[in-house]
Amino acid sequence: MFLNIGFTDEWWYKKHGIRFDRAAFMDPLLKAAQQDKMNGVMRGLFDKWRFLTFPAASVEPFGHRYTPAMFGAPIRYQIDQPPWAQTIKLEKDVIMSMEPVTEAELSEHPCVKEIIRQCEVMKKAGRPASAQQNFGGVMNTAIYLRGDSLFYDFYDEPEMIRKLFGLIVDMILTSHEYFCKIDGHLSPIGIGNCSVAMLSPEIYTEFVRPFDMRIMEYARERGISFGIHQDSFLDPFIEAYRAFDYAAAFDIGADTDVARFRRAFPEQTVNVCFYASTLSGHSAEGLYDFMAETAQKGGPLDRIGFTVTDIDIDVPMEKIIGVCDAYAYLKDKEEREAV
Repeated sequence: MFLNIGFTDEWWYKKHGIRFDRAAFMDPLLKAAQQDKMNGVMRGLFDKWRFLTFPAASVEPFGHRYTPAMFGAPIRYQIDQPPWAQTIKLEKDVIMSMEPVTEAELSEHPCVKEIIRQCEVMKKAGRPASAQQNFGGVMNTAIYLRGDSLFYDFYDEPEMIRKLFGLIVDMILTSHEYFCKIDGHLSPIGIGNCSVAMLSPEIYTEFVRPFDMRIMEYARERGISFGIHQDSFLDPFIEAYRAFDYAAAFDIGADTDVARFRRAFPEQTVNVCFYASTLSGHSAEGLYDFMAETAQKGGPLDRIGFTVTDIDIDVPMEKIIGVCDAYAYLKDKEEREAV
């Protein structure tokens, strides 16, 4: 069993002065120093519960918007918010004339050159660095490339939308393979499906799933781990997701029927994601009951965990401590049962 705790960028800025402006993302050593400071804060807050991992600073100059940036979406920065992509609207004739990206083209792209530059800076300073990026997913990227028109495209321009989705997958897979070469080793790959919740299961299955499946099959061919992130209500998509027989792990929203999900995916690791609103709506005892019931339904305990994310400055610390205490009790139970 595992637990992840994540605060908002606003929390980090207002509480500890951690910056998220453009300078922080373009200077990898500044970002590394800030990550060291963040790890120290987390250690001071949570070390007694023994669930923390302390990540090295990632080389992600575009945050989690690498793939939109590769298609030309401008990336905007704020001092207390994560980087976001400004929506562009690629026209039909542009999309239909585009060809899949090649490795040679990828290596000359300014975004990729910036990533490689930052990795070299980190390595010269004796810091670990990986070129791998958070690629998002097909839908998560397409929204930035078509805007609200995307939701009409499923009905009005099905040929175009399939072409766009194919181009996005080509960009993701070519990038992943290239960055594996840069790093000198294979890395896991996953898809971010946060925005899939805005679709019907039928639209997802017909239009999006075939392209998500391409990413899974790429992972299967290479023997690397593959997972799906959809931190929202997943019940409508459980049947559609059954096709992902190679998936090792799923992130799911806390309001998902965890027992039903576990019946569909008995072997996979399940990460139950919940937000500040869940903390606000429960007492400390209520949080324990919620986590214990969820763990019981989604167990065994060695294949389930929790992520509490987007904790903002208004969430009382005692609520977060309540989550940690609940985790500690359940973790102790897991270890006793394993003996």
